[in-house]
Amino acid sequence: MLNNFFEYFCAMKNRNYIVHIAGVLAMIMWGLSFIWSTQVYSSLNPTATIFLRLVVATIFFTAILFIFGLNEKVKKEHLGLFALAAMFEPFLYFIFEGYGLKNTSPIIGAAIIAMIPLVTPIAASVFLKERLSPMNILGLIVSFLGVMVMLINKDLEFVASTKGVLFLFSAVVVAVGYSISLVKLTKLYKPLTITWMQNIIGMIYFIPLTIIMERFEPSNFANIGSYIVPLLCLGVFCSAIAYSLWAFAFSRLGASKANVYSNLIPVFTGIFSFILGIEAFASNKLIGIVMVVIGLIFSQLKKKEVKS
Repeated sequence: MLNNFFEYFCAMKNRNYIVHIAGVLAMIMWGLSFIWSTQVYSSLNPTATIFLRLVVATIFFTAILFIFGLNEKVKKEHLGLFALAAMFEPFLYFIFEGYGLKNTSPIIGAAIIAMIPLVTPIAASVFLKERLSPMNILGLIVSFLGVMVMLINKDLEFVASTKGVLFLFSAVVVAVGYSISLVKLTKLYKPLTITWMQNIIGMIYFIPLTIIMERFEPSNFANIGSYIVPLLCLGVFCSAIAYSLWAFAFSRLGASKANVYSNLIPVFTGIFSFILGIEAFASNKLIGIVMVVIGLIFSQLKKKEVKS
């Protein structure tokens, strides 16, 4: 059944709305990831959390690919490109994001990560020769301003840990590097294969770091019931399913336009934080959400061709 669904999904890949739905679903999962990560960090450090998250994702993905015959052979000459992509994400990105979240709130972390679309077009224009229309650029600006509105309180103050902000901005830079390498991979392999490989290589990268930096004491697992659910959600939904949907959308939209969807991450984080009673949903956040959505729509508009 899953194999038939996958074939049906691929047959619809040329329909534009499917691409956008995939992008939105990935952002919903990543918006929730900031909440789930914060919950796990109450018991485990970021490095251990990320390693276990990748273990869960790798087990899940390996089972799905081989049980339903969706695995794809990876050529040796492409392993270097996979290794580079995995170095950016999940390795460096998760380290910076993890310790950034350790020192800030979920909504602030999500809002800073949403700056990825502003940096990506610059890199894409240099390395990939991608071009955006004036309307697309306007969408980027409006969406970014919406994120900034969400970060400012009623006294026009921005309150966040400097250490946490620096870690998160480093994650933004790394994510842009990942986007550039991902463009090449999406031309060679299916989204499922890309996600599976980057999780495996990323997990290998984290093994020595986890051994050096973390101490798995009995107390870490004594209260496993308090974080096992969010940990499994991080592995299955955020590191497996969301990355697959993202790679699919990325392959159809390109680096600049696909990354604009990152602006939806703080929107969903804010909504779910409010629903779960983690953070108040003030008027500035509502205004920011509206601006982000409007900017996203502008960024995806295509210039109409003039018939001669």
